[in-house]
Amino acid sequence: MNLPFRQHVLICTGPRCGGERQSERIRQEFRRQFVRQALPASVKDTACICFGLCTYGPNVIIYPDGVVYSGVRPPDVAEIVRDHLVGGRVVERLLFKKRDPAAPPTGDADPTTLPV
Repeated sequence: MNLPFRQHVLICTGPRCGGERQSERIRQEFRRQFVRQALPASVKDTACICFGLCTYGPNVIIYPDGVVYSGVRPPDVAEIVRDHLVGGRVVERLLFKKRDPAAPPTGDADPTTLPV
């Protein structure tokens, strides 16, 4: 990979994650934690419009690992930075998990049934 950074944090700021669930606060907390935990400039954060996982949001994706965290709250960010970005360990409790098929529909597209 020929990028000027080694890790990329994508933060959903779409209408449901951003508006209803205030994911911009999560992005601000990532930036604070980057400074507090002295992360090198090789880690970049980017706001993204929508991952299509609205039911599970706010959502954060870490590349190049391809790890999707869901239901992220500002207090979770320090743990993601410390354990995942610095320590290389996935924060299991925040990992994206598919919705139980027996759960009532929420109006969002189920990502497991989207065409590929």
